[in-house]
Amino acid sequence: MIDKLFGKSLERLEQALDVRNTRHGVIMSNITNQDTPGYKAKEIDFKKALADADSGAGGLKVAQTNAKHISTHNGASSISPEVRLSATNGAKRLDGNTVNTEKEMTRLAENTFMYQATAEFIARKFAGLKNVISEGR
Repeated sequence: MIDKLFGKSLERLEQALDVRNTRHGVIMSNITNQDTPGYKAKEIDFKKALADADSGAGGLKVAQTNAKHISTHNGASSISPEVRLSATNGAKRLDGNTVNTEKEMTRLAENTFMYQATAEFIARKFAGLKNVISEGR
């Protein structure tokens, strides 16, 4: 039913939230390991991850093997974006760590802002739908 109302846009926004959430974890891992000798910073290419999710290349189909399992909505695919080493342009510390804390904090702020903006957009879509339903009484 929801698919008929919003088309693929809601699914796409949901995928964007999933990728942003995974990206948040990768960035936080980088920040957490900023003092770990030999740690290599990682990143997720948001555009590529979203394109992979849209084409079905980035995820696995979720199978409900038991009737008591919680099913996903419409058999949607699980997103597992490719995590790769961050481009450091040869910059690393003497201990081999490649985390640039300022760069990671900037990525974290940008990712958080975009996550919140996407969530707000989804909330407004549903608020509009709620308004249409309540005004239609």
